[in-house]
Amino acid sequence: MWDKKIIAISDMDLVEGDFLKQVEKLTRAKVDAFVLREKKLSEFEYMDLAKEVLKICNKAKVTCILHTYDRLSLRLGHRQFHATLPLLRQDSKIVRYFYSIGTSIHSKEELLEAMSYRVNYAFVGHIFESSCKKDLAPKGLEFLKELCSFSKIPLFAIGGINANNINLLKDINISGVCMREALMCEKNPKKLVKFCKESLKNL
Repeated sequence: MWDKKIIAISDMDLVEGDFLKQVEKLTRAKVDAFVLREKKLSEFEYMDLAKEVLKICNKAKVTCILHTYDRLSLRLGHRQFHATLPLLRQDSKIVRYFYSIGTSIHSKEELLEAMSYRVNYAFVGHIFESSCKKDLAPKGLEFLKELCSFSKIPLFAIGGINANNINLLKDINISGVCMREALMCEKNPKKLVKFCKESLKNL
């Protein structure tokens, strides 16, 4: 069994103090990838932030995945991007311009659609109760297992994953997990990331 990856999803609103310092902590904690997902920012604001985050990730040799603004990512010469399904529906050809491109899905139908666009991976959620989707019921573990059973691309669980429930995912055939609130609020991410990686190991 391969080691499942830990992917950090950004949320500036959750960070107490300096956001870039939290990004540095997460890269030093050796998350496997960092997704800069800040939909509230304008394109210009996002570009300024992306430049700083890319510097931090490159220095630590942590994969950075940009979000929302595909053309901006290309202007920055960055070829790892997370696209929404609506963006792929609008222009499925954008997959040609990236070394790695993924999307987020919430149903079997959306997974089939994502695979038809030839994306490299998909985030599946939300699995547990999540503060950013308070009014929606979580999809649950059986849903995740079902999608894993026929997926032709790597799947990453997302939504409400934390130190208390991550061990429930260790026996499911996912490529890793995405964590937003748990990592954005954590004062000692190195300790948390180490614990989560150990919890995901199927010995």
